[in-house]
Amino acid sequence: NDGRNMKHMIRLNDTVPNILEQMTRALAASGVAGLPKPPPPPEMPTDIAWKRNAEAANATRTGSAASEFSRMHGIIWAASRASDGGTQARRQEIDHKYDVNSKRGSSLGGFLRDLELADIEERKASRMDASAAALVARRAYGFQSIDGTGMGWSSASLAMLLSSLMALYDEHKSALQAETFYPFRLVISYDDDATTNVDLYGGVIRLHPAATPIQWLEVLQSVTEESLAELDRNQRALRVNAQRVQDGINVKLKKGLTCPSIEYHSFVKRLATWLDEDGESLEGGIAQTSSAVALSRLQLVVEADQACRRARLNKDGSMRVGSGMDGRAIINSISRLSKEARERTAERKKEVARAKEIIALTRNHLGLSRVYHEAKSTVTLPETVESLMRLLKIDSLHNQDALKLAGQSLGITGRGHFVHLADDGSIVVPHDWT
Repeated sequence: NDGRNMKHMIRLNDTVPNILEQMTRALAASGVAGLPKPPPPPEMPTDIAWKRNAEAANATRTGSAASEFSRMHGIIWAASRASDGGTQARRQEIDHKYDVNSKRGSSLGGFLRDLELADIEERKASRMDASAAALVARRAYGFQSIDGTGMGWSSASLAMLLSSLMALYDEHKSALQAETFYPFRLVISYDDDATTNVDLYGGVIRLHPAATPIQWLEVLQSVTEESLAELDRNQRALRVNAQRVQDGINVKLKKGLTCPSIEYHSFVKRLATWLDEDGESLEGGIAQTSSAVALSRLQLVVEADQACRRARLNKDGSMRVGSGMDGRAIINSISRLSKEARERTAERKKEVARAKEIIALTRNHLGLSRVYHEAKSTVTLPETVESLMRLLKIDSLHNQDALKLAGQSLGITGRGHFVHLADDGSIVVPHDWT
């Protein structure tokens, strides 16, 4: 209960009573289960009226409703005490030995002192096993790629899942309708909102990790030679239409995370057709738009219509547009936002150049093999730079602990996370580490 890192294994594939027993032992070992209740605060003369009101109101309540009312009333009572005069004297009455919140979880020095290099090597080996299993499965099925990182599983668990996928291929490969699944990409994720498991526009086959091998086989059997031909036609049409849009208004198109593939294809086709048919009436506006982004091509990120109703600029200078916007709205938005987009793009390039410089200094100073900031986190490039600048002042850490960073990967994540080991063996620290 003093904030130190502890390690306790809970086997989730065990029975429910055993799992609960393991959780109970873990809580007891951490000291949380044995913490005594804090003493009640001393009553002050000004608190008597509050207590009488609480007792009178609580007299009409019974059971859980009464206890909940008392708890909420205590919160209001404590807040009123803090807002009155003489707060300094009252705050000194708090017994701080019951404070269990600390910043030791974000302490890099404390983490390195307790770090076992064998844990890093074990995670690296598990990641290599998962990569090897993915390579074998990709070559057997002919997938363009296999992605299972979105589930949040460990590499060891992912390797076991891919082994089950290979066992399915060895047993039922004669039942598959296609000799190869190329250029489909396999995505293993908990995407319960997906309308179809075989996306003939995005080229993705989705398998649910909780499904049985027979259910996987049903999905794979639905892919035929006709499916591969239809995917090829859709991809060719997308490339042709995207080229027409790029030549017409000199922008680069990108599908956003919220936009389904079929909506993205429909948007690109509709915009290309509009430029061919109705673009002549706005020839002056299109020419102005093309010249406006001539210095730096503007990137359009197409999001779902429900997620983006009108054009918005991202921090990196790209522009979000909705898949339901028409050609005229797109042209007007580019003309209106292109100047600010170029400014943000230039600022972003400066931040990237500065971050690369600091990353190179940090790698050389600490002997790190890789330094990165997590893409799917709230950390920004300036926060990453500030965190690495403090890390360069490594005098605050013991030399023996600092040697543990040599040859390792270091990741910077957002505020609120603990210093921890990533699944690939990287040491991940919050940007506000202590």
